[in-house]
Amino acid sequence: MKDRRIDVEIRMIEALIFSKPDGISLQEISKRLKIKTEDVKQYLNEIELHYIQDQHGVELARNGNKYRFEIKPEIKSMIFPNPKKLELTETQFDVLTILFMNGESRLIEIENIRGKNSYYQIKRLMEHGLVKKVKRKNQPYYKLTDKFYDLLPDKTIRKLEDMKKSDFAKSHSDFVPK
Repeated sequence: MKDRRIDVEIRMIEALIFSKPDGISLQEISKRLKIKTEDVKQYLNEIELHYIQDQHGVELARNGNKYRFEIKPEIKSMIFPNPKKLELTETQFDVLTILFMNGESRLIEIENIRGKNSYYQIKRLMEHGLVKKVKRKNQPYYKLTDKFYDLLPDKTIRKLEDMKKSDFAKSHSDFVPK
């Protein structure tokens, strides 16, 4: 009976992840399906191991704190042999870097850091689907989208996160007890 319950829970988790193309967090899975977080972790590991096998064209991917199914890279290159290239200007990269390092920001904050008008860059990045506008306290803020993170390999994201942490540590070293 217990094996049947586990099988049903794993299938429910798979279906829930599949239904969320932008991904879903472990905590949200646990809450929505009323399954203990520790059990969800174990099930996610089992699902990941299952889909790693060669007979599957998709894999369970983790992006930040969200899980989702993605086409395996070797299959993706066969399905989409000529991927559309996204060409960005240096000024657009500046804006992306600011948003990555600082998180959600208002246009005025981005412009203060860059020292230049950034409206056009933000507009183009929104057209590319890399940045989106959100309202906070009746103020427009801009943040990176999941598409931005999808375009970067996990290895690159980890390196950027490490850089971000080390830059934060350096800029706040005065507050660290010696």
